Amino acid sequence: MADIFNAEVVTLKVGEGAAYGAALQALWCWRLEKGEQACIADITDEFVTLNTTQTATPKKDAVAAYRELQALQDDLSRSLRGVFAKHREFALR
Repeated sequence: MADIFNAEVVTLKVGEGAAYGAALQALWCWRLEKGEQACIADITDEFVTLNTTQTATPKKDAVAAYRELQALQDDLSRSLRGVFAKHREFALR
């Protein structure tokens, strides 16, 4: 992911990131419902801890390769738009 998006990727100390994020969002909504001036950033600052041992940084050569592959994919997709339109017309008959 770091190479594909050319960005540092970090993980959380909590293994269930999506469920944990949902729980934190629920806490935020609950606090808002109670009338608190809750800020999601304050909640994440309090409860989210990064696992710095699993941080990944992009590798320059891999980033370049993924960018080249994406450019090829973009060209291929553009070149097939007419074919896709014809296929859609055929399928809708």
